[in-house]
Amino acid sequence: MADDIFTEVDEEIRAERIRALARRYLVVAGVAGAAICIGAGGGQDSLSRAHKADAAVSASYFAAMRDAARAPDMPAGTITPLSTRQKGALAALEALDGKARPPLRMLARMERAALLAGSGDTPGALALWDEVSRDQATDRVIASLASLLWVQHQIDSGDPATLRSRLAVLDAADQPWRGQAIEAEALLDLRAGKETDARARYERLSMDMGVADGVRSRAEAMLQMLGGGTDG
Repeated sequence: MADDIFTEVDEEIRAERIRALARRYLVVAGVAGAAICIGAGGGQDSLSRAHKADAAVSASYFAAMRDAARAPDMPAGTITPLSTRQKGALAALEALDGKARPPLRMLARMERAALLAGSGDTPGALALWDEVSRDQATDRVIASLASLLWVQHQIDSGDPATLRSRLAVLDAADQPWRGQAIEAEALLDLRAGKETDARARYERLSMDMGVADGVRSRAEAMLQMLGGGTDG
């Protein structure tokens, strides 16, 4: 079930990465258009150089992403050492930290964290997720996701009070990962032996049409396991 959670989040962050990059390029395009309309000679040259630098950084990012990809037949949640290509991707993504603008820089850090977590370096991944979640330049959706992943990857071993304090921010009605946050709170309830509290959370999730389908399905499955399915 943990593998299902991480797979779902991984798929959703990839979609969000595209949206974040689209926002970034719209800003760049808007600035370029304004400069052309103003007709500033020297300023336009400077903008052109900046645009070329952005393009080079983006190309490096996508090249690193290709090298970072796991084998398609690799089961979700499998811990495997980094391949030579993945090690190169990790170094390339780290190099972007001092070159990329905030949206792409944060996404590069998220990808680095995913590579580290997938190779068993959980402490390294946790440090990066914590950085992203606390950086004021991070997009709200990405920051929340980083905080959620920080919790999920130590749900069995982290300090419960610390984890719950993070989740208390993420489970609000206006939060983008509310369903996954409540799901994590239920897992903490089970870890603490609070089965009644966990069942109550799963019942809420199973009937909440505002959360992802995967979250509802897992909640229903957990209710069956706990002997408290919604059908009685």
